[in-house]
Amino acid sequence: MNKTSSKTLFLSMTIMSTLMVLSSSNWITIWMGMEINIMSFIPLMYKSKNSLLSQSSMMYFLTQSMASMIFIIMILVNMYGWNNLYKNTDMNMIIMLSMMMKLGMPPFHMWFPEMMNKMNWDMCMMLMTWQKIAPMYCVSLSIQNNMINMSFIALSTLSGAILGLNHTSIRKIMSYSSMNHMGWIMSCILMYKKLWMMYMILYSVMMIMFSLCMKKYNIMYINQLNIKYIPVMDKINMLIMMLSIGGIPPFLGFLPKWIAMEYMIMSNEIMLLLMMTMSSLITLSYYLRMISYLSMFMSHSQKWNFLSLNNKKNNMYMFYINMILPMIMLLMNFM
Repeated sequence: MNKTSSKTLFLSMTIMSTLMVLSSSNWITIWMGMEINIMSFIPLMYKSKNSLLSQSSMMYFLTQSMASMIFIIMILVNMYGWNNLYKNTDMNMIIMLSMMMKLGMPPFHMWFPEMMNKMNWDMCMMLMTWQKIAPMYCVSLSIQNNMINMSFIALSTLSGAILGLNHTSIRKIMSYSSMNHMGWIMSCILMYKKLWMMYMILYSVMMIMFSLCMKKYNIMYINQLNIKYIPVMDKINMLIMMLSIGGIPPFLGFLPKWIAMEYMIMSNEIMLLLMMTMSSLITLSYYLRMISYLSMFMSHSQKWNFLSLNNKKNNMYMFYINMILPMIMLLMNFM
């Protein structure tokens, strides 16, 4: 009972701290909300005596603390009017770099895949979705449309695409996929401020569904997609989710990328859009590699893994959610 109540306390503190950041009107309260978020997320992560979890919690604490120190120093510089040391654009750039360190974006990404590989799917799901909302909100407040930020967006999308090619751990692959999506979200912030919220919501829905599906069958590596017995309908759901996360039309994941492309074409950012689109095509290669294992529906499943053969329940909710996009396109044509 005590363990459950403490987990509820820290989970509610994690949620409330992010809401505190989103509703703040000055930088100090944003910093306070982020510090509460760090201190409430670490106990959730370290819920059992495990050397891997202790390493990941220490890695998370050190990285986030370093980023928070840079952030609070820039806030104090701005508050006490030391403008002769730094220009306003320089301060915004340093604040944005500290947030990129919190998000695990290139070139500050080395901690993120290693930490993801040491955690269970529940914590991976939180780290890829909820924990990115507050830093991304700070990025939206401080980002400026210049060549440096464009370079960071291109680096994030390309690094997330290329570095994920050489891994068989699904958690590491999803961490590099998250870097690629963070680059897309930053481009949404540059083109149209409100667009990143829609992208973040749709991305979070897809990642939550994917993480819950991987948790259900305790899948950590690509070869386990073929070894474990998974019902055919669940395999089809996984296949649709992977194509949706990759941004293939007509699935739901294509919608935010489609809108981001339209705004980037309107802003005449053709070269950046070309690099981001090419990187998204590269990410499809490791989704297709996972799909190739799933596509062998029943051929290599072992007899001793037929434990849920009599389970007739089909999880259709993932299929319905990922097929919302054609209905949205149909409604847009009628409007």
